[in-house]
Amino acid sequence: MNSVFTETQKFNKWWHYLIAGVPVVLLIVVMSLVQFDIVESKDGTKAPALFFTTIIITSSCFIWFTLLKLNTEINSEGIFVNFFGIPFCKRAIKWEDLQSISIITYSPLTDYGGWGVRYSISGNGWCYNVAGTKGIKMVYKNGKPFLIGTQKPEEAEKIINLYFKK
Repeated sequence: MNSVFTETQKFNKWWHYLIAGVPVVLLIVVMSLVQFDIVESKDGTKAPALFFTTIIITSSCFIWFTLLKLNTEINSEGIFVNFFGIPFCKRAIKWEDLQSISIITYSPLTDYGGWGVRYSISGNGWCYNVAGTKGIKMVYKNGKPFLIGTQKPEEAEKIINLYFKK
């Protein structure tokens, strides 16, 4: 039996878009109000370069945010996690490298300072999460913890129990 757990999570709640979109809209509005007072060409004509640069940069940031996704796969070899859109946030964790693993309830704000790719200064280690309060908590054999947020804790736990030898 070769069972596999896969999960893809995205920032897709309305308030995610509000948090990411409000600064974009505000910046565009402010830039549109002041652009012609800031940038002027040598011949005295108004140049909208700063305005268009601001629109391109802020829109690109918003599009990048909408493309972020957390992919998790658990199979007979181990746990593979990739926070697509963030460089260097990809891990392949072999079962033999783990001391312990469990499904836990945690607080993203108080334990890790929020959502995304986070590091806890209080000793909880690294965390990749998108939403919710359930996670796959691992402790490597070297004692370092790592947490992956999940919206499917029961399914993840079944596969973990199938493959992880305590």
